[in-house]
Amino acid sequence: MRHAVVAGATGLVGRELVRQLDLRPEVEFTALVRRPGSLRSLSGRVREVEFDYREPGSYARLGTEIPCDLLFCALGTTIKKAGTPPAFREVDLEYPRALIRQLATLRPPPVFALVSSIGADQPRGLYLSTKAALEHSLVDSGLPHVIARPSLLLGERDEFRVAERLSGILARPFLGAAKLLTPHWDLVWRYAPIEASQVAKSLIWATLDCPPGSSGNRILSGISLHHPITAL
Repeated sequence: MRHAVVAGATGLVGRELVRQLDLRPEVEFTALVRRPGSLRSLSGRVREVEFDYREPGSYARLGTEIPCDLLFCALGTTIKKAGTPPAFREVDLEYPRALIRQLATLRPPPVFALVSSIGADQPRGLYLSTKAALEHSLVDSGLPHVIARPSLLLGERDEFRVAERLSGILARPFLGAAKLLTPHWDLVWRYAPIEASQVAKSLIWATLDCPPGSSGNRILSGISLHHPITAL
């Protein structure tokens, strides 16, 4: 029995991870949440644990009170929602770094699966520089890991965002055309919008079905994120 933990489980990708982990009977999974009860509509098996990311002592629970062979990190906010750059970096960088530091103390080391962003390898601006700094921290930790770099995420969010809703309407016909006309052109798939459910599916495949221990650490981007099996 594998024990997975989802950080950021109430977000767009996090909720998809919970939905899909529910279909994996060989995996027990825990969601770190601020208020338990919000994920029961997605899974009858999920264990919700109240977790305070601002409290340093919370992290020591991972690997002890909270079993953890694999951690999915889908933590993230927006600058608008956070209010200030330091508040944004706290959620998108400092909380995940604290998770990484704790997992690096465990033996055997758990697998760390990170939802990052397209462009993190060539960062410009606050958002991408924050993603890049987090990726570097993960690589330097020595933890076995999988990093997903999606472009525009598609899916139903709790909050309404006009620009993303319009982008989603236009993106789905584009994806259909890309599958038909450029199925193997990685440059197209690298920047193509992607369903949050597909990001979750690829991360679960890359950590449970084809784990880093057997194939080395992996970055999922472009075709390897949209169609990970065919990209091998």
